[in-house]
Amino acid sequence: MNKQKALKIVNILLALMVVGILTSAISHDFIDKAIFEKVHPLGGFTLIILIMIHLRLNWSWVKSTYFKSKK
Repeated sequence: MNKQKALKIVNILLALMVVGILTSAISHDFIDKAIFEKVHPLGGFTLIILIMIHLRLNWSWVKSTYFKSKK
């Protein structure tokens, strides 16, 4: 799989995870506590992993934008 295709997939998953975590956080009063305590942290862990993958796939852009060498 090439980098651009992987980024498209990761970006979609990131968006879905953010929406899912926000939804569970906002509606935690209406969700069974046992379900919330399993779903919300698992979603947060998954989000962190996806962010790390996203940063790795975009690392060349991060380096060129934020770690420019001064000439």
